[in-house]
Amino acid sequence: MPAWITALFAPVAKIVTNRQDRKAAQQSAKNKLMQSKADNHQALDLNKDEWEQLQVSGMDNTWKDEYVTISIVSILNIIVLGGLATAFGYPQVLEGIGIALKALGEVGVDIGFLMEAAVLAGLGLSIWKRA
Repeated sequence: MPAWITALFAPVAKIVTNRQDRKAAQQSAKNKLMQSKADNHQALDLNKDEWEQLQVSGMDNTWKDEYVTISIVSILNIIVLGGLATAFGYPQVLEGIGIALKALGEVGVDIGFLMEAAVLAGLGLSIWKRA
């Protein structure tokens, strides 16, 4: 086979091989985890690749968490922008933001609680609870 054909297909073959290796490591990690649970063991012996694949498999829905965090915390940025708009002679922007936040409060959205929960969750803490 000519060298240029080998050079052309080698990266594709490597991608396929790496994908298969990752799938095998993920399946191996899942099997070890299930066996450890079945045997009621407290310790789990995983190699680096298995550990990474187990972590990655648990991140399927993290974009939703990030979206919620960004949405909630962006309220602070909107308030700051309203303050800047007021400084440049457009106080109606900050007034509109105040009206929107008041309307959210009237329909039962507790912005303070949501911001506190989003910030603490972003820090990896789950020690908050709604009273």
